[in-house]
Amino acid sequence: MKYGICNPEHMNITTTDGNAHIGGSQEWYLDKWHKKSGCGPVAASNIIFYIMRKNGIKPDYLKLMHEMYTFVTPTLRGVDTSVIFVNGLLRYANDKNVKITPHVLEIPKKKRDRPDVDTLRKFIITAMKIDSPVAFLCLSNGSVSNLENWHWVTIMSLDSNTMITEISDYGKILNVNISQWLESSMLGGALVYFQNYVIREV
Repeated sequence: MKYGICNPEHMNITTTDGNAHIGGSQEWYLDKWHKKSGCGPVAASNIIFYIMRKNGIKPDYLKLMHEMYTFVTPTLRGVDTSVIFVNGLLRYANDKNVKITPHVLEIPKKKRDRPDVDTLRKFIITAMKIDSPVAFLCLSNGSVSNLENWHWVTIMSLDSNTMITEISDYGKILNVNISQWLESSMLGGALVYFQNYVIREV
């Protein structure tokens, strides 16, 4: 069965050059370091952009992602933990009077300490059922060739049988086997969603 966010079209962004994108891209930052390190702020911007669109607000995505960088601010190692990501996004939400509650699933480096695939499946399904995109930190892509290392992306749907997720990365949709990643990643990562509202099963 496939589970997804209610209105994936709310992730659609048309840039000034007329090109259509799904979610944002760190390539849109102007500063060289921001381009290199900005995947975390972009994933956070995707979530807030979606929440605002659901509430009938259509923000300027470029303005949002530049402002988000000042809250979800990369260190010299980037946004390499869920703590940096969550705390930054909560500061942004508090500043804007947006009410969100974080939920985090850590994927430790040691495989014996990791949640099993069913726990991972249930976590993503729960997020999709309450209409929340999932921010996904991939510290190591393992055997999943279309994921970058040390990188945040945004999960928009999950096929609960095949464990194929649709993710937004650099403004495009990629299909990623999240179960394969869980099994093969050398460093793990984390998944984060923020509770807000509506339910959907697709």
